[in-house]
Amino acid sequence: MKQLFFFSILLVSFLSVNAQNFEKWQAAGHKALDNHNYNLAIQYFQKILSEQPDNVKILQAMGTAYMYSDRLDQAIAVYQKALKIAPDNIPVYFDLAKAYSWNDRLNEAIATYQKILQIDNTYSEAYQGIGKMYYWMEKPYTALAYYEKAIRLDPYEKPIKDEYNSIKKQTLYQVSATSKLINEQEQFYDINALSEALSVSKRINDYIDISLNGIFDKANRVYADERNDTLRLYYATWTKIGLLMNNHKFYVYGGYSFSDQKFSTYGFNYQLQTNLKSIKIKNSFTARYDYFYYWNYVGKTALQDELTVSYKKWKWKAGGEFGIVDKAFLLDVPNDKYYEGENPFEGYHTSLSYQILSQPKLFLSANYSYLNYDKKSNRYYSPLGRSLIGTSLMMYYPLGHFYIYSDASVNLGSEYYYESVDGNLNKIYLNADNWSVNAEAGYNYKQFDFSISAGRFYNNYYQNFVLALAMKYRF
Repeated sequence: MKQLFFFSILLVSFLSVNAQNFEKWQAAGHKALDNHNYNLAIQYFQKILSEQPDNVKILQAMGTAYMYSDRLDQAIAVYQKALKIAPDNIPVYFDLAKAYSWNDRLNEAIATYQKILQIDNTYSEAYQGIGKMYYWMEKPYTALAYYEKAIRLDPYEKPIKDEYNSIKKQTLYQVSATSKLINEQEQFYDINALSEALSVSKRINDYIDISLNGIFDKANRVYADERNDTLRLYYATWTKIGLLMNNHKFYVYGGYSFSDQKFSTYGFNYQLQTNLKSIKIKNSFTARYDYFYYWNYVGKTALQDELTVSYKKWKWKAGGEFGIVDKAFLLDVPNDKYYEGENPFEGYHTSLSYQILSQPKLFLSANYSYLNYDKKSNRYYSPLGRSLIGTSLMMYYPLGHFYIYSDASVNLGSEYYYESVDGNLNKIYLNADNWSVNAEAGYNYKQFDFSISAGRFYNNYYQNFVLALAMKYRF
């Protein structure tokens, strides 16, 4: 009897000490979680789970630590284990849905929110979650239907209404107008231009987007010598239609210049967006004709591809363009020819950027680009072997309804041309160093957006200054 009595005392003491340890570990784990020390939090939670493997609250807390430390697969596995123990635990379902969404498994997130509604269909947050997933899947009309259900359940919840209004903007007619004052300076002349652009666009449904666009340019070329100044009027319109399907977007577009009586642009664009866990991948491929230098009546046909890979605070971009410029006068010094012909060209670029700050968003980039034309032309800028390497800094700072944006870049490089002297062919290198700076301030409120911006570019042979005013209204 005495042995049983002493054993009972030892058991109670052991359980009491263990309970005290569990409380200490739990408190320490939650404190580490609150302080964003996720690895330490996981260590404490694992100690508790080694003795209490079915502790749903600790499983949920450990899942949160995994999720916020970007170990999403582990977070999902822990949440799923918790739900096997407590299959009707709605808070764990919400956390699981969030982990799915962060892991770009949007359909599984939707199914998880729907499971919540099967248990209790009065959770406005579940309808809100489904709506947000459809919005991320580029389906604003379907998203709005679920947000409306959430608002009916919780009409005074401001975050839900704010998200609803933000998505609603995408389904409205959008009228945009931009005015630019442009000054360009080259060795023998200056160009002063006024450019007016107008666009009307509408997201017809979850899958179709359409825009109608127009541009009017009035430019005056002022020569440094005795040649008469030249006035150039140009106006054109174009239409763009998009088919949007989850991670895939297809666009076709075409336009006509009434001033020059020719097709000014037409082409096709395909965009792909996907995620590999924490790696975000975007690719854009374009095949197009572009009347790119209408001052001298010159266009080009080109293929272009742009790849962007993002991981946390890093972003890598790479792209290339290959094409042929329309017939124009070309200078072929090596063969001593000056003739009218087409001009093949190629170019590519790459950059690596890192986000230094989160508020304001500040990015530092290293950049490289190469552009080469087969022949030189006096009708458009056509460098031979232009190579540039440099750095850039970009800042974006939202302030309520206002925002500020700016960027600056410096590039070092060269290009060359051929010169024939007394029958000898020489390759002459030119300094292509340049710098640029841009700044923009904007205001967004309800259906109205407004911005003003300015930009400056300079190298030894060309410089410009651009001042722009842009407005957008939705109805």
